[in-house]
Amino acid sequence: MTFELAANLAHSGGLQVAAEAVESTLVVPPLWCPIEPRVHPAVDRIEERIRPWFAGFGLDRRSLMRGRAARAATWTCGVAPDGDEHRLQLFADWVCWAFVFDDYFTDSGPMMADPAAYNSMVCRMLAHLEHPEMAHLDGNRFSLALRDLSVRMRASASASLVERWIADHYRWLLGSACSVSDRSAARIRSLDEHLIVGVLDRAEHITTLMIQFCEGTDLPPRESARPQVQAITGAAQVLHAGYNDVASYWHECHQHSLESNLVHILQREHRCSPQDAMAEAVAVLDGIMLLFVELREQLARSAGPELRRYLDQLAHKIRGNSDFQRTAPRYTTALDIDSATLHQAPAAPGVPLYEYADKPSVVRRDPPAKAISWWWDLLDR
Repeated sequence: MTFELAANLAHSGGLQVAAEAVESTLVVPPLWCPIEPRVHPAVDRIEERIRPWFAGFGLDRRSLMRGRAARAATWTCGVAPDGDEHRLQLFADWVCWAFVFDDYFTDSGPMMADPAAYNSMVCRMLAHLEHPEMAHLDGNRFSLALRDLSVRMRASASASLVERWIADHYRWLLGSACSVSDRSAARIRSLDEHLIVGVLDRAEHITTLMIQFCEGTDLPPRESARPQVQAITGAAQVLHAGYNDVASYWHECHQHSLESNLVHILQREHRCSPQDAMAEAVAVLDGIMLLFVELREQLARSAGPELRRYLDQLAHKIRGNSDFQRTAPRYTTALDIDSATLHQAPAAPGVPLYEYADKPSVVRRDPPAKAISWWWDLLDR
């Protein structure tokens, strides 16, 4: 897929710079994703209910426009196709909130490179998450929405699951704080660091937990603690985050937030062009997908029904996310709501940013980084 971006950066909501055109022409190689897609049939009903809920917290026009463009139900119903509709609604509302929060605070806006302001804001927000009874501490409308989600989660889930959900928010916002900190110091993390921090920053633990919540399952600790299960969970999370990085590259270019993008990190480490780095990113992801497929087959041979269901959920998360990312308006459109018009790339919503390959681009790939090399040690030889 070839695309060009011409965007007015003065309205990016991030660092204040003079208006100028940014043009990026990249060919995104096809990705190998040998998982069949599925979507929950209630996707349209769930999407319609997100809008009035999100609009009820007094958010600004730009945030509401981004929320409408988020298509959160499309993502949610693709990663949890067997979910209960009521629980999927809660999940989709959270996804819409998280997408807009990420755009508003982490990847653009006045706090995107200000750890002192961002970290204190996040701490107040987490306090509202843990204690929704608490009085509203600031004028942050995002905190009000998160507090509402917390109340609804408590009414729908067990106390132990709610505690895990809260803890996973701390993981997510630690990762996002690392991204803000890196940006403030103009620091590009290493690939090893990104494979650790990127998973946190993409809220991978929350979404994996919420898929189980929506589908009424809970992998027992005796299974989740197994090294092989930990490895395949990590592989699914890195694939999820990596597909996001490939799809969002030009969008993050526009936002001046490439510090946490896999393609940009590979470009710096390999001292190569963005096009070569994009090809390398696809090769890395194809290699991890090969590992995922092999580990899944290995585990399935002796898995009970709970683990088999979990393996299916990981697969749905990978494919549902990829199908969403390749056509997501928040990546195919610059969405500068503060400006008079939307600056849109030729890759309009509905036109995929990348295609799928019939076979992987690599036959067998060595681990791309030390941080995840132990996954390959668990494969049967």
